[in-house]
Amino acid sequence: MTLSLEPLGLGPREDRVYLRLVDLGSADAGSIARDLGLTPDEVRDSLRVLTERGLTHQDGLRSQRYRALSPQLALPELIRRRRADLVRLQTEADQLAQDVGSALTGGGAAVVPLVGAAAVHDMCARIQRGAEREVLMVDAPPYFDCGVQPNPSEFAALASGVSYRVVYHSEAVVAEVEREAMRGYIAAGEDARVNAQAWPKMLVVDGSIAVIPESSTHPDPERRLLITSSSIVDLLVLQFESLWERSTPVEAAGRLEPQPDADHISERDRELLMLMAGGLKDRAIARSLGVTERTVSRRIQELMRRLDADTRFRAGIRAVQEGWIAS
Repeated sequence: MTLSLEPLGLGPREDRVYLRLVDLGSADAGSIARDLGLTPDEVRDSLRVLTERGLTHQDGLRSQRYRALSPQLALPELIRRRRADLVRLQTEADQLAQDVGSALTGGGAAVVPLVGAAAVHDMCARIQRGAEREVLMVDAPPYFDCGVQPNPSEFAALASGVSYRVVYHSEAVVAEVEREAMRGYIAAGEDARVNAQAWPKMLVVDGSIAVIPESSTHPDPERRLLITSSSIVDLLVLQFESLWERSTPVEAAGRLEPQPDADHISERDRELLMLMAGGLKDRAIARSLGVTERTVSRRIQELMRRLDADTRFRAGIRAVQEGWIAS
């Protein structure tokens, strides 16, 4: 006899335990485990799940033996409940799609919740595809469990003439693969800056629609808000512009015009100075560049000596004056 309980949200182990119990009529976890080559704990876990679903029951309160409820009696009720749950889920999904669609066309709520990684990704991609003039973005933690995600919508928008200004938090450019991705966006036309205090994560399109975290105190990457209220979006744009002014530009290779002595600094040193000016500490810079913290500290001291600066702040100013990094 074969039976798959997967459509009811159960796994292959529950299938095997239930079918074995149907064959035996009554048994304890130990004997089922021996028959199926499982551990008693695995069988007990499956019996607990099956009992919660109404497919099995204990012979008595103190008994360790279980019985399987007849499939003809147990499964129709489970199937009915599952079907009702799916209908409810479809109704809620249709309502959410209607709410989001109304918000995007200006006819719905000014604030719409986005719940789940898929919903957040889909909406962020969707509003970027609809951009006509400019996209403002703050790339800051927290990130999804899978880390910083690629943004193919940006390349398409840049190619169509939409401008992008992005402020990266230091955590967004720590790994080489992340810095390489950032360089790719810059090469495609993105205007990027870095700031160790970049906050909050945001996406603003054409100054009219935005996506921000649901909570500022406990931000969850899978819970965002879609904002269409013009007054709220205007405030977000002002906050972005303030952050932009306080952030350090990131230049694409070869974008800086040669300045006196600029050819005496390596691209590695230029990147180090850019990260330092962006407010990153030595440890974060070391992780970002893949070197030791001692190497970073020693190199910064050497650059400060060459720039005739007695503080890191003055070194940043002098590096701009010398044309080593952009202002």
